[in-house]
Amino acid sequence: MKRSNDSVLITDPLHTVKVARNRLVQEGAVPSGVLRSEIEDSWQRSVDAGLNCEAPLDLENLSRDRFDDLKEKNRGLIEAAHPEIKQLVDYFRPDGGLVMLTDDTATILKIKGETRHLDSATRYALEPGANWGEEFRGTNGPGTAIVNRAPQMIRGNEHFLDSIGYLSCCSAPITDPKGELLGVLDLTSPTDNRDLPPNLSLVQQAVRSIENRMFSGQFQQHIVLSVHSRPEYLRSSWQGLLALELDGHIQAANEQICQLLNRKREQLVGRNLEELFGVRPEVLLTDLHRKGRGQLRTRGGDFYCELLHFPNSFPVAYKAPVKSGRSKPAPAPLNAPPLSELAGQDPRLQKGVRMGSRALSHELPVLIQGETGTGKEVMAKSLHLDSRRSSGPFVAVNCASIPEGLIESELFGYREGAFTGSRKGGMIGRLEQAQGGTLFLDEIGDMPLALQARLLRVLQERTIAPLGGADEIALDIAVICASHRDLKTLVAEGLFREDLYYRLNGVCLRIPAFRDRTDQKDFIRYFLHQLTPDGRQIDIAADMMEQLLAYHWPGNIRQLETTLRVAIAFMEPDEVEINSCHISDDFLEELNSQSLSTGRAGLFNQIGGTLKTSELLTIQQVLEQNEGNISATASELGISRATLYRKLKQLEE
Repeated sequence: MKRSNDSVLITDPLHTVKVARNRLVQEGAVPSGVLRSEIEDSWQRSVDAGLNCEAPLDLENLSRDRFDDLKEKNRGLIEAAHPEIKQLVDYFRPDGGLVMLTDDTATILKIKGETRHLDSATRYALEPGANWGEEFRGTNGPGTAIVNRAPQMIRGNEHFLDSIGYLSCCSAPITDPKGELLGVLDLTSPTDNRDLPPNLSLVQQAVRSIENRMFSGQFQQHIVLSVHSRPEYLRSSWQGLLALELDGHIQAANEQICQLLNRKREQLVGRNLEELFGVRPEVLLTDLHRKGRGQLRTRGGDFYCELLHFPNSFPVAYKAPVKSGRSKPAPAPLNAPPLSELAGQDPRLQKGVRMGSRALSHELPVLIQGETGTGKEVMAKSLHLDSRRSSGPFVAVNCASIPEGLIESELFGYREGAFTGSRKGGMIGRLEQAQGGTLFLDEIGDMPLALQARLLRVLQERTIAPLGGADEIALDIAVICASHRDLKTLVAEGLFREDLYYRLNGVCLRIPAFRDRTDQKDFIRYFLHQLTPDGRQIDIAADMMEQLLAYHWPGNIRQLETTLRVAIAFMEPDEVEINSCHISDDFLEELNSQSLSTGRAGLFNQIGGTLKTSELLTIQQVLEQNEGNISATASELGISRATLYRKLKQLEE
């Protein structure tokens, strides 16, 4: 068949496709200038292949044996795509969405979602093992994406075959680190033919995540860097990836880094890091190990980078050289997630993180409050790495773990001979070690009152004098403090200096208990991804997720981390989903006990029980045991002071 030369200008998409299809049926030729160019070209290829737009969906699918062989061949792709397929299905199933993964010939490897709206012929044609190559099915999402090697949106009757004109597709090709085609990810849903599917960007984002996961898994014996011009996009689906040898030679680059640097893959692979970015690999790796983040400079601008993977097989450890004489020890490597990942989707925490970051940028102190195990030190590290002092040291001091008699010398240091038993040559205090960087005072509420006065003076005057020394040293440090105790209450009880409290509380960042976060499900999945060994894709069974979400998590994120680590350790290499078999017996008993308790409480309320009265009596007993101490009572009950005050008011009514 020939392509018609008649050009038609039609603005309504629904009418446009209808006119084109009528022309195709009546004249046996694809009209020119009516359809979108990529659809017109695909229709013409379909006609040239001898296809009839009115033909039925009657192709045979692969046999079971052949399909099993195909699955085994594409096992890595299937495992890498599993989390994204599940996420897309969960989101689009209510709208009748189907998510499918194909190989590089458009043969379906996996398909999940809603199929009730499909007729029987389409349902069979969308089973695993069915081929959707353009030469067999005409214009369609996966087949056309493979031919064009580009993302595709195919709306309704833009499909070549009439029988699938009630569906719309968003498809994006998946490539390996060399740019070779691996397959296609496709989202198919019912359509009214009026609008282009709006979800192609989500499919493309999912494809980037799949490609990044496969990249990291393939280069386990190489250094892998995350690169982006904006630090908040590091370790995201938009990150550029580079795989390096220890000497800095680039072995692989993903599509994102090619776009970011505006270079073709062959212009990167085989080149040396120093040749491209003007930095020796040992210098960059030293920075990455010490500071957690580095910079790559190009003529087009500066790029941030983080170390995603450093193979254990490499014998070299990069450390900053330590000068002879009295000097600060080299700081330990600092790794912490970006602030955006810590905040997740919880609005209160997102606001707190923004305020904390802004405060440090204006040289204001930050006070982090939160229960034990909520990740206060991790938050402090992330704030430091996000600040202008990220290239300086991060020095942490736990005020509760250092004996009262030693904390002063730990903080301020001392000169040789300052006291009996002092170290030869003296010792540099933590305050001086933090010079040019950030000092993190954890559990500041446990600092002795006498030392609080000296710390206040240091923060006011910004100078320190080590014990036994007459000379004063000017300080240039940022200060972050943290406590699981309510410092306002400690001030009211005379256990913490009021003037120091207001000096430290430039901005108060409150980290909610994990049970109070609004994004628990997303955070559990994110955290699982962070803890899972490279190359493995693990999810959590739906019933187990429900139990985890219902649990009260007294140990907060620290307890969650232990739980997930244990579950991962108990899994077999070929397992991809955590269930009750992977949970330790004692924690499983806690989960079951809480579920039973919750069920009984619900039943108790339904039959008109006095649960509220029992709760108030319990509060009264705990308050009496703590001799009226509000903070101790709230802590023991696992509620905030505000909640306790509200319940005490109910007790008085």
